[in-house]
Amino acid sequence: MSRRTVVLATAGAVGIVAAVFATLGHDGGGPAAAPKPPAPPTAPVTRTTLVDQVRLAGRADYGPARPLAARTAGTLTSLAAPGTVLERGDAAYRIDNQPVMVLLGELPAYRALADGATGPDVRQFEENLRALGYGGFKVDTVFDQSTAAALKKWQKALGLPESGVLDLGRVAYVAAPVRVAEQRQHVGDAAAPGTAVLTTTGTARSVTVLLEDRQASLAKVGTKVRLQAAGGTPLEGTMTAVGRAVAADGADAGQKGDGKTQVTVTPADQAALGDGAVEVTVLRGEKKDVLTVPIVALLAVGEGYGLEVFGPGGRHVLPVEVGMFAQGRVEISGPGLAEGTRVGVAGQ
Repeated sequence: MSRRTVVLATAGAVGIVAAVFATLGHDGGGPAAAPKPPAPPTAPVTRTTLVDQVRLAGRADYGPARPLAARTAGTLTSLAAPGTVLERGDAAYRIDNQPVMVLLGELPAYRALADGATGPDVRQFEENLRALGYGGFKVDTVFDQSTAAALKKWQKALGLPESGVLDLGRVAYVAAPVRVAEQRQHVGDAAAPGTAVLTTTGTARSVTVLLEDRQASLAKVGTKVRLQAAGGTPLEGTMTAVGRAVAADGADAGQKGDGKTQVTVTPADQAALGDGAVEVTVLRGEKKDVLTVPIVALLAVGEGYGLEVFGPGGRHVLPVEVGMFAQGRVEISGPGLAEGTRVGVAGQ
């Protein structure tokens, strides 16, 4: 082996030994110093506004659809289009080219009305006839010749035979103006008593929220909420109706063991609310300008709570009073607390 080879080999060995010693922390004079323990995790006390809120899933539409059924037989010759708003005096559809008219009232039509008829349905019809601009009769519970005379004028305006008799099936009563949701039959179909020709909804959009029983305490008429559709502007809303959810077959859903509370929310701005999924935020409480720490900073101290406080004088446990819990933080109060104080946090 040449001298050059021996010198290089020796130098390499010395380098390896030096690297090993450096790695082990040895300088040849004794054992390496113990590693310094990491600083305990802390977080600052902050002054902020705590908001306790719950986010719920809702759906915006015009409310549940209800059938508008025929009360007479014949051939459908026209139907109101989906989206049409039907008010008092509008034709919902035509049977044998004669209109079936929408009137307002809570009592459904259940019989023909003619001279001599008496009852609350007579008053309801006369109220509508008067509202349509026909007079010459007294609005009461008696259908007499003066009522028949006014009815004939309305029949003439509609292009109907001037019989002075309101045939069953000529009018359909709704409690308030409605919007056509769907045509259940089509032009040329045979109409029959009891068969749904159209389905209708309310005329205003609302948001429906279904709550599990454990969430039912959130449902209170008059509660203000925030509505947020995907890509939309936040809107204010109000809970306007609360009741048991109804199953698709019309039964109370609670009878099947899956009962839910149904909440109707009315938006403050109808035009700004579209159809589809909506996030509904219920504000349960709010505390402004309070000192807070992460919930994980709390320690059990006797029968209350405390915080591990870090300062120039070291670390110590300080008892505190707690208030609102929200957003992963808790409101705190007590002597010795100030904004910016560092406190220990578990698992941070």
